[in-house]
Amino acid sequence: MSEAFSPTLVIINLPVKNLEAATAWYTKVLGHGPSGEPSPTDVEFDLREGVSLLLTTGDEEAEAAGAKVLFGVEDLDAEKKRLASVDVECGERREIPDALAWSDFKSPEDHRLSLVQMLG
Repeated sequence: MSEAFSPTLVIINLPVKNLEAATAWYTKVLGHGPSGEPSPTDVEFDLREGVSLLLTTGDEEAEAAGAKVLFGVEDLDAEKKRLASVDVECGERREIPDALAWSDFKSPEDHRLSLVQMLG
């Protein structure tokens, strides 16, 4: 049997229509600005070591694929409260007892996003 796949980098390539507006919104949501602009059609946010969110207006394959981005958090209720303080409304808290809790929300461009907290 071969070794397990172990990527050294994970990039979430998220297509947007308006790069400037999306950059401003994700800056509010993430609580920090972008880490770089690798091209005129891309803005990158480092989420943690080896994990990035790439907003792009130049990737037709990403645009066609669609996605839902899940952000793992330590405290779901605290994160929902922080997002509310920057005018980002999350849905109701949903839970699978002793497994996980989550709350869905959308970007202004209708991207499906979710906060997820592992329980137990």
